[in-house]
Amino acid sequence: MRIGPMLAAALCLLAACARLPRQREARYMEQARQLVQKKDYTRAALLYRNAIQAMPGDAEPYYQLGLTYLAAGSHSQAIECFRKATEIDPKHAAAQLKLADLLARANDAATLSDAERRAQEIVTLFPDDVDALNTVALTELRLGRTEQAAAHLEQALNRLPGGLESSALLMRARLAQRDTQGAEEALQKCYRKAPQSAELALVMGRFYLVTQRPGPAEEQFRRAIRINPRYGAALLDLGITLFHLGRSDEAGRIFQQAAALPGKSYRPAYALFLLETGQRDAAIGELENLARQDPSDRAARTRLVKTYLAAGRRADADKALAAALAINPRDADALLQRGELSIDDGRYQDAQNDLNLVLRYRPETADPHIALARMYRGQGRTLNARQELAEALRLDSGRISVRLDLARLLIESKAARAALEVLGRAADSDKRTLAFIVESNWALLDLGRRDEARQGVAEGLRAARTPDLLLQDALLKIGDRNYTGARAALDAALAQNPEDVRALRALVKLYDARGQYAAGVAALREYVSRHGSSAPLQNYLGEVLLAGGQNGEARAAFAAAQSANPGFRPALLALVNLDVAGGRLEPAHRTLSGLLDSHPNDPELWLYMGWLANTEKDYPQALVWFRKVVGADPANVVALNNLAYLLASQTGQFDEALRYAQQVKELAPDNKAVDDTIGWIMYRKGMYRSAVKYLESAAQVGEDPAIRYHLGMAYFKMGDRRGEPILRAALRSAPGLPEAALAEKLLETRSAP
Repeated sequence: MRIGPMLAAALCLLAACARLPRQREARYMEQARQLVQKKDYTRAALLYRNAIQAMPGDAEPYYQLGLTYLAAGSHSQAIECFRKATEIDPKHAAAQLKLADLLARANDAATLSDAERRAQEIVTLFPDDVDALNTVALTELRLGRTEQAAAHLEQALNRLPGGLESSALLMRARLAQRDTQGAEEALQKCYRKAPQSAELALVMGRFYLVTQRPGPAEEQFRRAIRINPRYGAALLDLGITLFHLGRSDEAGRIFQQAAALPGKSYRPAYALFLLETGQRDAAIGELENLARQDPSDRAARTRLVKTYLAAGRRADADKALAAALAINPRDADALLQRGELSIDDGRYQDAQNDLNLVLRYRPETADPHIALARMYRGQGRTLNARQELAEALRLDSGRISVRLDLARLLIESKAARAALEVLGRAADSDKRTLAFIVESNWALLDLGRRDEARQGVAEGLRAARTPDLLLQDALLKIGDRNYTGARAALDAALAQNPEDVRALRALVKLYDARGQYAAGVAALREYVSRHGSSAPLQNYLGEVLLAGGQNGEARAAFAAAQSANPGFRPALLALVNLDVAGGRLEPAHRTLSGLLDSHPNDPELWLYMGWLANTEKDYPQALVWFRKVVGADPANVVALNNLAYLLASQTGQFDEALRYAQQVKELAPDNKAVDDTIGWIMYRKGMYRSAVKYLESAAQVGEDPAIRYHLGMAYFKMGDRRGEPILRAALRSAPGLPEAALAEKLLETRSAP
C-alpha cells in the first residue's frame, strides 16, 4: 500500500515531535549530571525538574533528582522523588532499593514494614543483590526480628565475603541478641573468607571497641592499615583509640598521616586533634594552611571561622567571610555564617537578608531555618521560631538537637502534648540520650502525667544526677509532700548550678506548699545575699518582692542585678516598668534609649518605646513604634491591639483600626483586650449594639477602668440605665484617663434642661 506524501509528512512530524521531548530530557539530564559532579545540587535539581517536565512519564529523572537531594542532605525530598519514580515504574529496582533504604531509617513500624516489603521484592527479583539483602536485614533489625536479619546477612556475606555493611549489620544483629560470642564468631567466619579485607578489619576493630577491648581493637585497626595504608577510616579510628588510651603523641602522628591523604574528607583530622588537646594556636595555623591550599574548600573555611570565633578572634572571622563573599557573593556557607554573626549582634534585618539568600540558593537545607528560628527566638517571635524548626525537621528529621529545641518551644508555649508527639518521632537511639529524657520529662510534668515522668526521672538519674533531673525529682517530691527529699534534691541541683533560678523558684514553691511562704522569701533573700554578684538571682528576688507588693525593695534588687551586670536586660526592663508605674518617665526613657542604642533592631524594645510614648500621650510617636513592631512581626498581638486602639481613639481611622483588631481576634480569639478594642471601634463608628456585645465580653475579666468607661458609654448611648452609674464610678476611680472627658460630656447631656 502506497502512503501519500501528505500522510508521510504528517507521520514524520509526529515522530519528530515524539523525539523532541526525549531529546530535551536527555539534554537536561546530561547538564544536571555534570552539575552534580561539581556538587552544584541546587542548579542540578532545577535541570532534573526540567527533564521531568519534558518527559513526565519517565521514572529516571525522578530517581536522579532523588539522588541529588540525597547528596544535598535533603532526605525528605529524596524520599518523595524515589516514591514517585516507583509509582511510575514499580520495576525500577534502583529507586525501590533507595526508597527502602531511606524508609528503613524511620521509627514507626508501618514505614519499616513498607521498607521491608520493597527490599524483599528486589531480593525476589535479584536474589544475589547484596544491597537489597542488607536493606531487608536492616528493616528486620529495626523491627526486632534479629534471627531473620542474621539469616539474610549470612546470605549477603556468602555473595560478597567480607562485605563491610553486611559484616557490620551481622555484628549488630548478634549484639542485639546479647550474643557477644556469636557476634565475634560471625566476624571471625567472615575473616576466614576474606582475610585481606581492610573493611572487615575495621568492623572487627569497632566490635572490640564496643565490647571494651581496646587492645584487640588497636590490633585490627593496624591490620586494616597494613592491608591499605591509605585507609582513612581505619587511621581515624586508630588515632581515636590511641588518644583515649593516653598515647597522645602516637595519636597525633596517626592523625597527621590521615590529614595527608588525598581528598578533603580527612584533611582537618590533625587540626581537630590539636583543638582537642588544647593547642588552639597550632590548630588555627593548621586550619589557615588548609584554607590557603584550597580556597574553594568551603568546609575548611567554615571550620576556620568557627575556630576564630571560639578563640575570640571575631575580626579575623569577619575578614575571612568578607573575603569569601567578595569573591563569590552567592557563597551560601559564608552567607549563613555571616547571618549567624548578625544574630549574635542583634542585627536581625541584616541576618534575615543573608539567611533569605541562603534559602534561595539552598532551599533543600535545614541550616538556614535553624538560624532563622534562633533569630526569631531572640526577637520573642515564638510562633515563627516554631515554624522554622518544624521546617528544619521536615528537611532533616535526624537532627535531634532541632527536635529537642522544637519540643522545648512547644512546652514553653503550653503545647506539651504536641511536644511529646515531636519527641515520639525521634530515632530509638536518640530516645536513650539524657537530653531526650529530660525534655520528655518536662512535657510529661506539664501534662500532669506524673507516674510516667517519675519513671523518666528515675531512668535519667541512674545515668547522671544533672541539675534538670534533680529539679524534676524535686518537683515530683513536692507534689508527693516529700518535702525533705525535695529539699535534698534542690540543694544538690543548686550545688551544681548556684544561679539556677528554676531551682530557687521550686524552693519558694516548697515553702509555700508547707504553708510557709514568708519563710520561703526569707530563705530566698538569704541565698541571694550569699551570691550577691549574680544578676539572675537578684532579678528573681526582685520579681518575688514585686509580686508581694514590696516595690521599694524590689527596685533595690533590680538595681543590684543591674550593678552586677549593667547590660542585664530583664532587670533594666523591670526598672522601666517601675519608673513608668511611679510616673518617672524621664529615667524610663533614658534606660530604653540606652538599650536601643545597643539593640536598634529589636522589636521588643520598639514595643516598650511605643508603650512609653503612649503613656507620655505622644500618640503619633506611639503609632510609629507600634507600626515598626507589626512590620517586623505581623503576628505580635500586643502591638496589633495597641495600634488598632490608638488608630480608633486618636486618628479616627476606624476601618484600618478594625482590620488590625480583627487580626488579633484571629490570632488570639480569647483575648479580652481585643474585645475591648473592637467594642471601642464599634462605639466610635456609632454601632452601639455591636459595641456592647464586645465590651460586655471584655468586662468579664478584671476591673480595667478604661473598659468600664467604654461599656458605660455604650450603655448610655443605647439608653440603658446601667450606663450612668458605671460612668460615675469610673470617673471616681480613674479621672485621669482620656475617656474621662468623653464620659463627662455624655453625663452633661443627661443633666442639661
